[in-house]
Amino acid sequence: MKAAQLLKWVLGPLAVATLAGGLGRTLAGGRQSALVRATAALPEADRTALEAAPDQAIANLTWAGGSEAAVRTMFRSVLDRQPALEGTRRAQVFVRFGIIDASFDGQAALFAQACQADAQTCDDLTTVTKREVAARLVPPGNVLPTYVTGGHPSIGSK
Repeated sequence: MKAAQLLKWVLGPLAVATLAGGLGRTLAGGRQSALVRATAALPEADRTALEAAPDQAIANLTWAGGSEAAVRTMFRSVLDRQPALEGTRRAQVFVRFGIIDASFDGQAALFAQACQADAQTCDDLTTVTKREVAARLVPPGNVLPTYVTGGHPSIGSK
């Protein structure tokens, strides 16, 4: 009687679970989507960019309408996640941070870091800054900063 109970209550469910797991694995492996195959075929840099897309979307939403505290917190987390070689994205973060900085010297330092991160951003700093200001819907940061519009306040226009 004990062998029958052991078979019924221990080995039976174990056999069913093993068969169900094997069947599930077979079906899941056979139905791999075209998207999964295409993603796996991408170069490492493209896969990394794809993984960063949700974070970028949240950062853009925070930039568009978040409070100053939320934007500052977002800058720190974005910079921590950016690889050192991702110059254009790092420059964008520094430009955004410079736009909301209230002091001229802080703006100058942040825009200089943006130029250090990406020389192309530096070449067209006014256009890049105007684009970021246009994307910001709430203050601070929805107007061009002093650094871009007129130079140092104690010196006057550039």
